[in-house]
Amino acid sequence: MKKLLFFAVFLAVIMSFAPDSTFASDLLNLSLEVRQFRFNQDTTLVEVYYGLAFQTDSSSQKLETVPFVLSLTVFEQQRTIINNIWTTEVQIAAAGEQKDQQVMIDVLRYLLIPGVYDFKIVGKHLSLPDVIDSVIIKDLNIRSFRPDKFEMSDIELAQQITPGSSEENDRFHKNKYHVVPNPLNLYSKNNPNVFYYFELYNLSQIKADFFTIRRAIFDNNGLPIAALPAYDKKKRIRSDDIVEVGMFDVSQLPGGRYFLKFSNVDSTGKEFASSATSFYVYNPEIAQPDWNALPLEQQMAASEIGMLSTDDVDLAIGSTKYLAAPDEIKLIDNLATEQAKKLFLYRFWQDRDVNKATLSLESFRELMRRIQYANDNFKLLNSPGWNSDRGRVLIVYGNPSLIQYYPNVSGFREFQAWSYDNVEQGVCFLFGVIGGFGDLKLVHSTKTGERYNENWLDLLKITTGTTGMVDDMNTGVGQKETYREVFRKYNLELPRYLR
Repeated sequence: MKKLLFFAVFLAVIMSFAPDSTFASDLLNLSLEVRQFRFNQDTTLVEVYYGLAFQTDSSSQKLETVPFVLSLTVFEQQRTIINNIWTTEVQIAAAGEQKDQQVMIDVLRYLLIPGVYDFKIVGKHLSLPDVIDSVIIKDLNIRSFRPDKFEMSDIELAQQITPGSSEENDRFHKNKYHVVPNPLNLYSKNNPNVFYYFELYNLSQIKADFFTIRRAIFDNNGLPIAALPAYDKKKRIRSDDIVEVGMFDVSQLPGGRYFLKFSNVDSTGKEFASSATSFYVYNPEIAQPDWNALPLEQQMAASEIGMLSTDDVDLAIGSTKYLAAPDEIKLIDNLATEQAKKLFLYRFWQDRDVNKATLSLESFRELMRRIQYANDNFKLLNSPGWNSDRGRVLIVYGNPSLIQYYPNVSGFREFQAWSYDNVEQGVCFLFGVIGGFGDLKLVHSTKTGERYNENWLDLLKITTGTTGMVDDMNTGVGQKETYREVFRKYNLELPRYLR
């Protein structure tokens, strides 16, 4: 069994970043990572990376060999599936020759049926029984890889990736690369290069000659890193499966936790598959920047708005106009460049952010969530959902407290009633099918400033005429009583807040 030994100097950092340490030891610290790759449609190749970090307090001038016993147990619903036990040795350099802490890393590979598993590794010093540590990863979903769908593996972070392999039995060799894992997911000034490896499968399912792989890096608040902006790589489809490797430098990032995301994007800019992982930077010499001292352009570039694609900028601008004042709308209409639009969006949503205590623009994130929902649910032919009446109401007022559906009222086209409990002590929006395209238009609302039409039900009649079709209706009965009679006649629940 080949293993790799390298040296580290941040024992305290390793201890604080351990996922779940059952036994704490000042001398021994374990790390554990699990990544998934395709084997076949019924079985998943699971790679288990572990690191054993040992801190010696010996002052010996000789090269020492320290023995350890390790065990890896895999559980499914508390039933043991795998239980491997083995011994290994770590060579400790003579005092004064190397750093005090040494880290040994290795990889184990298993084939597992998709399901939910727990992984637990335990390490123990054979000569010092009190030197023991363990790490457990709970409820890890091992997924399947379908043959009829574009699929993406997990992202493996590595210490180093080089082409080819010089040894026949190289345990770190896969797909023509020598990939040395980093189970700590920890990088520093002395180890600043974050190498990554992932696999893409079934590219023939992409009905195009090209697609784009987008790399984005975020801080612990989910904000993009201005020093490492999003990067797009256009890929020609030449085979059904490919391997993607690369590297980026984090030597200028302040210490903390970061997230790495790769998205696969089609020619329209739509994301159709993605994978993400996290890593840590230990860099005490780099201070966190003073956000308020940064120029507005840098603040914007390091915000959610800095990550927007050209199409998303236009979506955000169009939807923001629903909420903007008349003078702001005039300003929007005169924005000539994408950069100018982004700067306007940043100022607009920074002013309206609901949580000033964080750098994240929570209100803007909610806007984009509403746009996505509207586009997914209210799209009609070539018209995007955000541009519909229901899309506008959703974007401006949020999710309704209640939606009442009226799809099959005899003599009337389909309509819906959206009620909001917390707007003006309760308001109602009525949407009905007008015209031949099946689009639900706003026909009436009790909200101040919105469309008001007491004869809204007449707009939805399949035949012409007014809604006074009740035979025994007395002379002088008003419109309010008329629609109440319609709802009563067909045993329908009256829309909430309809006054």
